[in-house]
Amino acid sequence: MRWFDSDFDYVQELADTWNKRQKKMRITYFILAVILIIAGILTAVYPIGIFAIIQYLAALAVIILGISEFISYASMTYHFKDPMLIITGVLNILLGIMLFFMPVVLTVQVITFLLAFLLIFNGAQRIAFASKMKYFRIPKTGFLTFSGILNIILAVIFLLLPFMSALALNYILAAYLVIMGVALLIEAAGMHKISF
Repeated sequence: MRWFDSDFDYVQELADTWNKRQKKMRITYFILAVILIIAGILTAVYPIGIFAIIQYLAALAVIILGISEFISYASMTYHFKDPMLIITGVLNILLGIMLFFMPVVLTVQVITFLLAFLLIFNGAQRIAFASKMKYFRIPKTGFLTFSGILNIILAVIFLLLPFMSALALNYILAAYLVIMGVALLIEAAGMHKISF
């Protein structure tokens, strides 16, 4: 554990680290968002015809999202590391692996609840990180809060509606992919260099 040093400027350390990688992260988020939105739209438009192809693309996109959360955690400065990123990364990777290998009939309910819990963790992580950034007076954190609230609302909808058929799973997956893509677009659009 690193002890708190009152003479060290942790906020400036975060700002410097963020400013170095902001452009790469923004481009990565835009690309991931477009892939997720396209996969979500195709999943909704062609529920039966190309389900297998879209299922594999969606699985790949979700696994990449999980890996990017591990990278985000590893690249954060010590006092701003958020363990929720590890949890959401593991859940995303687990969901992607399930989408790759398990037949839809066996995973309908499991994936529905996994998606809901993933969205809850993801939303909570974004809201907590936004409040931590606000505490340190880092501007423009509203995009993170909005993204977190959007994730939690979708999770509640997933938990309240019955999901029994493969077709319903298809639309649940489509909604998840589109919402995650939109959330990433919102975050990417809100990514600016931190200046004081």
